[in-house]
Amino acid sequence: MMMKKLVGLALAGAIVVSVPFAAFAADAPLQPGKQLLQDKAQVLGISTDGKTNEQIKAEVKAAIAAKHLDRLKAAAGKLGISTDGKSADQLKADIQAAVLAKRQAKAAKLGIATDGKTSKDLKTAIQAAELAKLKEQAAKAGISTDGLTAKQIRAALKQAKESKRAEALNKRAAKLGISTDGKTTEQIFAEVESALKAKWEKQAAK
Repeated sequence: MMMKKLVGLALAGAIVVSVPFAAFAADAPLQPGKQLLQDKAQVLGISTDGKTNEQIKAEVKAAIAAKHLDRLKAAAGKLGISTDGKSADQLKADIQAAVLAKRQAKAAKLGIATDGKTSKDLKTAIQAAELAKLKEQAAKAGISTDGLTAKQIRAALKQAKESKRAEALNKRAAKLGISTDGKTTEQIFAEVESALKAKWEKQAAK
């Protein structure tokens, strides 16, 4: 689970690195037009009163660059990368290296060869391996995986686990004489726990 969280953080860094800020990319040429500039400035919280197009352009570009750097720093910080005195390009490179290293480590644990593979190659291979593992778990649980994505299989496995837990809990409740009609799993669990506690205390008192 911890590795999955780390990979999630790494992916966040990768997105920052690879995806431009659409119309707000720091190095993208600003399109002419006072209204367009004003709209961009408004989104960024920049006042345009009494300013020329060139002044607005400069402020918008600077604000975008600052936000871009902040996002890179946030992603780098989550990956344990020092950001002191580093430019956006340096942070991009560090994030990419960290993402690659984490994917290589995860791939190695899954028995995937990493030689000569890019970060994107490893991502694809890891996803395929994880999907195969999920399908295996689902098959053991009697769950059909035809046409299901990894996310859907995880949801099905979770539901099956919860159903199994609820079934076992209902059986335990029945043995203790507890009605389960119209009750949630949490309510039944609380009543079972209370009944067992009372039973143990009674036995201890003898």
